[in-house]
Amino acid sequence: MSLTKIDTDELYPTEKLGPAVEGTIIYKVGEQTQFKGAYITTSERMIMNVDMNGESYKRVFSYQDIVRAIIENNTLFIEFPQGMGKVAMIDVTEGDINEFVEYVNQKVG
Repeated sequence: MSLTKIDTDELYPTEKLGPAVEGTIIYKVGEQTQFKGAYITTSERMIMNVDMNGESYKRVFSYQDIVRAIIENNTLFIEFPQGMGKVAMIDVTEGDINEFVEYVNQKVG
């Protein structure tokens, strides 16, 4: 099951899908620090879709809530304002990481 696939019924009528990436998101929740997850961009927002031990967890971010996307040492970082900081994604298994970063930075810039 690909986490980059979302139901088009979830999109706004004028919204278009952009690039998406899937890999391992590094974020501490309880004792667990690695989750299979995806970032899906649209023309209006970014959706994070994570497999939380068999349960799908979605979180939606406005591009105004993202500082930038960067790649450092084959790791994708989404940088958020203070409080959340940088969230890393390693082992990207689906999607073009460079295309994704370019698209996000165009939207936040």
